[in-house]
Amino acid sequence: MDSTIDTLELARTGATVSGEFAVARLQRLATLLAAPEGMARWTLRAWRVKRAQGSADDFMMLTVDAQVRLACVRCLEPVAAALAVERAYRLVADEAQAERLDLDDAQYDVLVGGRRFDLAGLVEDELIMALPATPHHERCELPAGAAGGAGGSDRAAGEEAGAPDDGAGRPHPFAALRRLRGGNDEAGS
Repeated sequence: MDSTIDTLELARTGATVSGEFAVARLQRLATLLAAPEGMARWTLRAWRVKRAQGSADDFMMLTVDAQVRLACVRCLEPVAAALAVERAYRLVADEAQAERLDLDDAQYDVLVGGRRFDLAGLVEDELIMALPATPHHERCELPAGAAGGAGGSDRAAGEEAGAPDDGAGRPHPFAALRRLRGGNDEAGS
């Protein structure tokens, strides 16, 4: 499907359109992912509301769903994340009107519509804003090389100090802090 739409015609006819974009095609989004795989499925509904004085306002509702793979902030391995967006927009004719109305309208985001509106860009923007700030697995390990680095010396120090372990033979992650604090309380373990 073409990535541009005519928002004026969609609103005039009250149409609903849907489709999908390959995540790899959304280049700005793809650079933020561990793997640019999958599809972004979208539905766009537009409508026009006539005013009493004869003019009209155009609106759109966009819903987007995508499954993406991000780098886990703990282990750096790919982790799946489901993204779901639903956003309503008020369409205006130019940037000056958009800036003026955007401050006044809490219900709708204000966008400049037109005959060649970049739908792929809008879908991509919404998915980028929906990305989780700290993607992570429910349970994961540090990367293999990290265990022998600075973490290894903390482990040895923790074992020497008799620090409690986490049940897997590793010292409690805050054992070094507990030693620095001078306490040996077991409340945090």
